[in-house]
Amino acid sequence: MMRRLRRGQEGNSLMLVLAFMALSVPLITSSLGLASTLSIDSRVKTGIAKSSYAAIGGSDHALYRLVHESGYSDALQAGVPQNYPVTINGQEVSVTVLKVAEPPSDIPPPPADNSRRLQTSKVVTPATAMPNVLTTFSYTITVKNTDDEVENLRKIHDELPASFSYVAGSTSGVTSNDPSISGQELTWNLAGLSLFLQPQESVTLAFDAQANVPQGIYCNEAWAEPGNEKTSSGKTAIVTVGSPGTTLCEGAAVKVTKTVDPAVAPAITLTTYTYTISVENVGTEVLNITLIRDTLPADFLYVAGSTTGDFTAAEPTAKMQQERQRLDWELAPAVQVQPAETKTLVFQAQASVGGGDYWNEVWVTLDEFANPAYTWPSALVTIMGVFDTSATDGETTVEAEVWIGVGSHVVTHWEITR
Repeated sequence: MMRRLRRGQEGNSLMLVLAFMALSVPLITSSLGLASTLSIDSRVKTGIAKSSYAAIGGSDHALYRLVHESGYSDALQAGVPQNYPVTINGQEVSVTVLKVAEPPSDIPPPPADNSRRLQTSKVVTPATAMPNVLTTFSYTITVKNTDDEVENLRKIHDELPASFSYVAGSTSGVTSNDPSISGQELTWNLAGLSLFLQPQESVTLAFDAQANVPQGIYCNEAWAEPGNEKTSSGKTAIVTVGSPGTTLCEGAAVKVTKTVDPAVAPAITLTTYTYTISVENVGTEVLNITLIRDTLPADFLYVAGSTTGDFTAAEPTAKMQQERQRLDWELAPAVQVQPAETKTLVFQAQASVGGGDYWNEVWVTLDEFANPAYTWPSALVTIMGVFDTSATDGETTVEAEVWIGVGSHVVTHWEITR
């Protein structure tokens, strides 16, 4: 009886073992299968990552050569692809660079405007005052060298508003010497200081002026040498006395600006540019315009019959001056611009030029000023080469469209495929 019981117990134990094996073996087998699958999946993902890294690295290598390798982009022939291999993390990548012969119509936005030479700006505090109350105003002039070469700052000029007077001994900053004074014009002669401004370096000059004036808007202008009117701050540092109900500067004041469309164009492609010159009367006196002179960038030429706008539709007198075309629109009788009014002159020019920055300059002659009003080198046209790049390791391909200019580049298209 006892032996049968033990045999029954042994049978039960065997049944338990068999049942456990029946349950655990599939689980273990399934776990081993899952581990194998995960291992394979990990290897696949690692392979994809390495392939993607290699293709992206090849694309970046092409971009680096176009942007930084001297003479590389210029040596490429339009429409003729250049192929070369590069090894990225042990993987061979085939890179293709193509200078586009017919650039696409989608043009990138222009880079930041960085006008040349010295630039002058000015602020004043306080910016408001009570009418007919003697008030002291503190002006601060900043002169910045935005050129890529060192500039020797020799003089700073300031034209005070009518009835404003310089406060003796108030100058500080780059010099503490009082200026010479001629009418409303203050001049600080800095030649003896040997002020050589490095690229992007700026200096400040502060001084005080006093005034006891009636209600109105009183504007100020500053400029520097070298450059003179080319460095002007314009009629800024505005003081509002009382509540004049106008934003116009007391007396004669003008603002001249110029724009261009398009501002970015592909290299060695004949392009038509539309220039707009705007003359805004920001003063309280009527302005009489007798001449508008425009100097086009090198290798840009005026399009005959393209002049329109408020000033005239007549053709300009054109002549070459230092390898640039100068356009003169003589206005007889003078064209008047009323206070708060803006008038424009619009014309076109064409060019097919290599990569670079192409600036424009404008002079406007007015009866009310001894010297013409001048724009900064402005209406910047940035000419850029267009390149297609492709990099592949046989599994992953990265394609990009790159616009390359002088000191700037824009990636307008980027795509990765497997």
